[in-house]
Amino acid sequence: MCFFKKSLSAAFAASILALSSPTSAGELEQANKQVVQAALTSVFDAQNVSLVPTYYHNDYIQHSPEIEDGQAGITKAIKQMQEAGLKPSREIARIVAENDLVAVHSRVKIGGHSAIVADIFRLEEGKIIEHWDTTQPETPAEKSANGNSMLDGGGNAALKVSTAALERNKSNVKAFIEQGFAGDKKLLASLFGDEYIQHNPMVPNGKEVILGFLEKGGFPATIHQIVAQGDLTFALVEYPAFNNAAIDIFRHDAQGKIVEHWDIVQKIPETLAHKNGMF
Repeated sequence: MCFFKKSLSAAFAASILALSSPTSAGELEQANKQVVQAALTSVFDAQNVSLVPTYYHNDYIQHSPEIEDGQAGITKAIKQMQEAGLKPSREIARIVAENDLVAVHSRVKIGGHSAIVADIFRLEEGKIIEHWDTTQPETPAEKSANGNSMLDGGGNAALKVSTAALERNKSNVKAFIEQGFAGDKKLLASLFGDEYIQHNPMVPNGKEVILGFLEKGGFPATIHQIVAQGDLTFALVEYPAFNNAAIDIFRHDAQGKIVEHWDIVQKIPETLAHKNGMF
C-alpha cells in the first residue's frame, strides 16, 4: 500500500470528488491523479476508515497479496495498523496517469522499516475500483551495485508527448520485456539509448550487464498492465521463472529509447488474502 507524509483535510479531499466531469483525456487523467492522491492521504495517512467508501468503488478489487478484497479489506488493514500503533509515511517520487489507470512510485516508512512501493490503480466513475502493487525492502544507495537509490533519478510525467510517441514508448517496453528478456538480444540492444541508468540495487549501470545476463538464455515475462505519461512507462510484469511479480519503470529519451530503469520486485506468496491473484 502507498502512503503520503502529509494529509489533506477531509473537506479538501471531498472537494476533489465534486469536480465537474472532465471534458478531455488530459483532464480525466489529472482528476484521476487527484482522486488517488487524496485517497492515499486522507484514508491511509490519516487512517480514516470512514472515508473508504468516498474513494473506493463498491466493487473494489484488491490484488495486493496481504490485504483482503473489497472496501472491507482496506478498512481491516487500516484498523490493524492502528491497533499495532503503526503510522506510515510516504515520499512520492513519480506519478503517471493514462486513461483510467494511475501509477505511483514511492518510499514507504513504517515501524522503523523502509520499503520501495509501486502501485497501479484503475478508476471507474471517479473512484478506485482495482489496485495492484509490489513492495521491496529498500537497499540504501551506498550498498547498491550502481550507486543509485531505488527511488532517485529522472522522469517527467508532465512532459508533452504525443499520443503516437506514448504508444511507441509502450511498444518499446513490451518488446524489451516480452521479447528481449525472452532471449532476443539483438532486439534488446536496439531498444537502449546512449546511456542506461540502473536502479535495481543488484545490477550495475550500463546495457552490457543486461545483455550479458542473457548469455545463459532468456526467460519468459508477461506484461499484465502498462501505463505511460510524459517520458515514463510503468509495467506490471509476471516473471514465472523466478516466481516474481514486479512493477518495472522506464524512462525514455526523445526517440523512445530506454535510458533509465527502476523495478520493485516481490515474490508471489503461496497464499494470498483474496482469490484475485497479483495480476
